[in-house]
Formats: sequence, C-alpha cells, structure tokens
Amino acid sequence: MNEASIKAVDSLIATFEKDTYTIKHVESLLNYLLDLNSADVYQTIAAITKVLGFCTKDFVKVPMIDALSNKSISHEIKAALLTACWESGIDYSTHTSIFVDPLLNGNELVAIEAYTLITELTNYHESMKEAIETITKTNQENYSPAHRVLINDSLHHLISLYQHKS
Repeated sequence: MNEASIKAVDSLIATFEKDTYTIKHVESLLNYLLDLNSADVYQTIAAITKVLGFCTKDFVKVPMIDALSNKSISHEIKAALLTACWESGIDYSTHTSIFVDPLLNGNELVAIEAYTLITELTNYHESMKEAIETITKTNQENYSPAHRVLINDSLHHLISLYQHKS
C-alpha cells in the first residue's frame, strides 16, 4: 500500500473511531477492500473488516450486501465481510437469501462465517422462505461432513424462525 492510500485509510478509520462515518465512508472502504489482492494484503483486509465490524448504523446494510453480492471477490474477503456483518450486530434478516450463497458455494471458512451470521438472526423475514427452499434443494453429497453440519444447522435455525414468525 502506498503512502497516499495509507493516509486515506487512516483518515477513514478516524471517522469510524469518532462515530462520524457516513455511507460514503463505508462505500469507500468497501471499494478499497474489493480492489485488494487477498494473497498480498491479509493484514489490510483484517484491519478494514475489523473497522467495518464496528459500523452499527443501519445504512451500512446496503453497501455490505452489494459487496457480498460481488461474485468475483476472493473467499478470504467474502469471509471477512461476513465476519464484519455479524460482528456489527446489524439485523440482516431482510437479506437472508444473500447469505445462503456463501454458505453453499464458499469454502469451509466462508461457510462458517455465513453459518454464524445465519444463526445469529433472530427476526423472521419473508426472504427466509426462499433461503429454506434453496438449502432444501441442495444435493449435499458434494460437501464435506463438516460443511454439511453447517448447512443443516443453518436450515434448522431458519425453519425454527419461520415456524415462530409473528
């Protein structure tokens, strides 16, 4: 990372520390993160996603969902973004179906983070029905035993929320 990039990231981090961040700050950090090469800059990815984990304002949802919807990001960055989502404590139940893709199509590290996020959901939302259907239709023969446990526990949790909807 060059000196100008370091200063820009430090300036952004200062806005997060002061709780004065805006959606533009979040989008800038996410854009920077998505442009990184995960093999070369693990510490930078970890630092940025740690900052994002402290972002608890509701407007953070949309840029995070947009970033997670990017099919070209590495497993490492996707796992880090999922971690930031559940660390923030923001309710992502309206976007449950977005987290099924990394659960089913990511490596085990990504699946663990998606599983954690899914099992942290406490509110029912209609998008859970689609997520349940997608998981139910999945042929689990291609997954490791550990990955199948994550998938089935996630399914059980979503079914439980669906059955107890208000």
